[in-house]
Formats: sequence, structure tokens, C-alpha cells
Amino acid sequence: MSKLPFDIDNYHKVFNKYPKCLMESSNRVYGIWIIGNLYKRPHGYYGEYPPSYLKRIKALFPNNKKIIHLFSGTIDDAPEEMTVDINPELNPTIVGDVLNISSHIARNSRDLVIADPPYSKKDAARYGTLPVNKKMVFREARKIVEEDSVMVWLDTMTPIYRKVEWNLLGIIGVHCGTNRVARFASIFQASKDTIYDAHCASEQSQ
Repeated sequence: MSKLPFDIDNYHKVFNKYPKCLMESSNRVYGIWIIGNLYKRPHGYYGEYPPSYLKRIKALFPNNKKIIHLFSGTIDDAPEEMTVDINPELNPTIVGDVLNISSHIARNSRDLVIADPPYSKKDAARYGTLPVNKKMVFREARKIVEEDSVMVWLDTMTPIYRKVEWNLLGIIGVHCGTNRVARFASIFQASKDTIYDAHCASEQSQ
């Protein structure tokens, strides 16, 4: 069996002041992150990542360094990481629709995708965008990663996915305190290139 991409021991080492909250079962990771009740957003931007959320992901996947953020919002503490957002005022690496990221980024160039899309039609309207076509985002994200790469998708539900593109690697509940919507960090691993390439070839021949 190949080495699992997540490192639960490293996560608990980094967050050693908190009770152990993650477990591995059947080669998947499960758990819950109690992140805290912080109502003031550091940048004042609606929909920012929960406090310490990125640090937690990086502690769980310490070997994944080629990071890209989809629907990135405001991220200014990691200039070496790529960001994609439709709002140019946020100064993302790529300004544009995430449905076109494969036209900007080469295949196999990223190994960790972190996505935090608008969760509802109401959220999308607040950003001035259309509701997210999650199926197409998953398809585009698979085009830019190598096999066994990881995508962490923060949402109020676990999206439908195609196993020829991604496989479910785990689910972590994200709780940020009272009067806040509970979310899930659904973790996916990119399918093997042989499976993915065969699928793409089949689609092109149809």
C-alpha cells in the first residue's frame, strides 16, 4: 500500500495544546476542528477562511508545497502560493473564473488545492457571481494536478464527485462557535493518471 498523503501525527504535533481530534480509518481521515468563536474577521472580508484553518491543512499535509487557492478571497501571508479569484481588488495571482484555471496553469503544477466556494445562491450574489458549478470546478482542478494530489473543499456539504477524477480521502467537521454555520472540509485525492487519461481519451473520442 502506498503511503497515505495525510500526516495525522504531524497535525497533532503542531496542535499539541489541543485534544487529539483526528483519526484514520480505512485509509481515510476523519475528525472535527473546533476552531473557536472569532467574530471579527482579520481583513474584514466576508467569507474569509476560519482562523487557523490554513495552518491546520498545512499541518495535515506537510509535504504538499505547491498550493493553489480557489475562490481565494484575501490571503496575504503566503505570497509563494497561487490564488485565484474573480475580484481583481483582492490582488489574486490569477484574476478570473475558476472554471478556466486550466488555461492559466500547467498540468501537474500543483499538489494541494484549497477551495472555499460560495456556499449558496445568496453567498454567490453577495460576491456578485453566479452559483458555483461544482462539477466543473472539480474537473478543472483535476487538470492542473498530478496523481495523488489533494483538494480540500470547504462547504456546508460534501459535493458530488467523479471517481475517474477524484476519490474521497476524508471528511473533517469545522465548527467555529455559536451562531455559525457548521461546515465540512471534504478532502479528495486525485485519481491515478492512467485512469484519468483513459477517461479523457474516451471523452474526446465520443
